[in-house]
Amino acid sequence: MTTGFFYHKAFLKHDMGAGHPECPERLTAVMEFLQRRKAFNEENLCLASPRAATLPELERVHPKDYIDFIRTASERESRFDADTRASKGSYNAAILAAGAGLKAWESISNGDIDNAFSLARPPGHHANENQVRGFCLFNNVAVVAKHITATVSDSRVLILDIDAHHGNGTQEILYTDPSTLYIGLHQDPRTLYPGYSGYINELGEGSGKGYNINIPLPPGVSDSSFLQALNEIFPPLAKQFQPTIILVSAGYDAHFRDYLTNLLLSTTGFFQISHLINEVAQRTCDGNVIMFLEGGYDLKALSESIYNTLIPMTGEGKIIQEKPPKEDPRIPKYLGKLLTETKEMLKPQWEIP
Repeated sequence: MTTGFFYHKAFLKHDMGAGHPECPERLTAVMEFLQRRKAFNEENLCLASPRAATLPELERVHPKDYIDFIRTASERESRFDADTRASKGSYNAAILAAGAGLKAWESISNGDIDNAFSLARPPGHHANENQVRGFCLFNNVAVVAKHITATVSDSRVLILDIDAHHGNGTQEILYTDPSTLYIGLHQDPRTLYPGYSGYINELGEGSGKGYNINIPLPPGVSDSSFLQALNEIFPPLAKQFQPTIILVSAGYDAHFRDYLTNLLLSTTGFFQISHLINEVAQRTCDGNVIMFLEGGYDLKALSESIYNTLIPMTGEGKIIQEKPPKEDPRIPKYLGKLLTETKEMLKPQWEIP
């Protein structure tokens, strides 16, 4: 298999200031790690350049005045809120980050690659149609999803969000759209940003009802419970939905060393997650998968977890093994009740064992 790995040095020009967790060093650490591992080659992991998303492509998600607002903010190096600001290079980085997924889809469609990983920033899953939030300017995943469903007849896009924070922007953009299925596994929003969304009763609206699924996990969930939740919900829904492609908001802030969250996944856990995703993709959509970097702020954990993610995608590499911390023994019982309640709520739309 050939995996396109999309990266551009322009992503490093988006700078939100000294000490900010969403920093350029996130990408340089990953690139240096992969190069030390000699991961790049033409047959398995091919380094690829993104293209900029065009205005019409962005406008499928974001109004023109919002796009202009981001461009002007970048020129002026404005601060959006306490967490997110722009630098001179932010707008160019943002349109390339959105365009990386578009170029990946084009390359998969043309048969040039089998799947793709977008190592891009700024991330995207918190941004909605007209609001910067949580380090995110444009919603990269939603831009690609809307492009595919607008240009490919009878297409369906499954979005799997595994970031520790709920993908509130993606949910809001696609909440009424039955051509997209959003599945989010994240830390319980009562204990983590954004707080107001990501609960199991948020199922979509109108014709999109039943196409928005959230699994809010309690703090302290480790590999076994995360994989149990993913296994019980994701494969049966993917089998019934039969997507054209699976887009993954690949956050790595669920790692136990990440200092912004309280989940306890290991680098081995991220290998297992990627293995399941790619196995399901092979069965349902000819292996079509694009991973989009979202969160992940411990540089060692981020680098090793991305490396492990790439192994099932490329079919090459030696797994970095890591033992996760032990879970609170009360978590499996809580999770069992949560999954039972979730399945009951989804019965009108889906068959889940």
